[in-house]
Amino acid sequence: MAAATTSLPPVSLPPSLPAPVTASANSVETVRRQLKGQTLRLPNLFGYYSQWPSEISPHYEHLKTVIEAKIQEWIDPSDELVRLKARKVNLPLFSAIWYPRSSLPRLLTMSWFSMWLFLWDDVIEDTAIPSSSSSSSSSSSSSSPSPSQPQSKITTLHDRALSYVEYHLGLSPLTQEPKTPTKYCTLFRHAGVELQKDCTVRERRDFYVEVERYMRAVEVESEWVGRKELPGVEEYWGHRMGTSSVYTYCALGEYMGAARLPVEMRESEEVRVMWDELNRHIVTMNDIVSLKKELNKSLHSLIPVIVHETGADLNSVVVSLLEILQVSGDRINKSAEKLLAMAGDDDELRKKVLDYIVPYWTNMTGSYWWS
Repeated sequence: MAAATTSLPPVSLPPSLPAPVTASANSVETVRRQLKGQTLRLPNLFGYYSQWPSEISPHYEHLKTVIEAKIQEWIDPSDELVRLKARKVNLPLFSAIWYPRSSLPRLLTMSWFSMWLFLWDDVIEDTAIPSSSSSSSSSSSSSSPSPSQPQSKITTLHDRALSYVEYHLGLSPLTQEPKTPTKYCTLFRHAGVELQKDCTVRERRDFYVEVERYMRAVEVESEWVGRKELPGVEEYWGHRMGTSSVYTYCALGEYMGAARLPVEMRESEEVRVMWDELNRHIVTMNDIVSLKKELNKSLHSLIPVIVHETGADLNSVVVSLLEILQVSGDRINKSAEKLLAMAGDDDELRKKVLDYIVPYWTNMTGSYWWS
């Protein structure tokens, strides 16, 4: 594939505590009317992924058995909707194609984290505020508030969830387990106990920082959605890079690749570029293929945001997004080459670097096939 010649503008990443949403006259319904009736001509996207490995873990069949058993064990039979959501995600496939070369224990740990994350995301997306903070309160039966409900309620949910996550990562000063804001927030402990066994304190702290980034960015997005307004393109990227949750997976990159990098590599510009471009690549692809779903929801997605800001027609916007896929992929490859070059003639270190890099490639191809 030829390298793209157009460079992308820098993306404004959200700080750990995003700034309040600014006033805007954007209208979701205006964009909805613009988009309805247009035809999206979506080309075959596989060409953007064919340069990287598309694999599936040899543990896939076993993952299906174990994960289904845990869904039945951990989610009450009376909460059938929650069980259906957990199954619909298809966690065995997600883990098996995102991390096809990881060990079975680490695939299971990532599956437990992903189960927690996807169910938590549904709670916030539906703005389902539990009626009780006790573990007997199910998020599936909670009443949904109106879009004008104060943002502080979602922030409170996040604050309490973060306290629970911090405790089960072994990073909290608390001596007793904090109460969870929703019934199935407790699922995080199954991932936490394994991460405590196999990750360093530094790795767990880095992971916690990215979970917090995800939640704080979701708060910004939720305010836009509640106001039925669309942000500008730059502001959208600023919080979308957090709401994607991709950085949480990046923070576990050494764990899933079973390859701890020397500090000068781990903190290098090359690794930061790989994190950012993996995130940008997955967001772009996801926002392209999910447009039809978004038309019946909030429209808080890349294509509607660009259409609103630029006035461009639907297919012109898609062409520009395909260029992002190309440029992001090129940047990841160049950063990977630089990291390998940093290893020099040290064969052991080169193998370690490659073990770290490969999951970035399979995260992209896995996200494509899973989506």
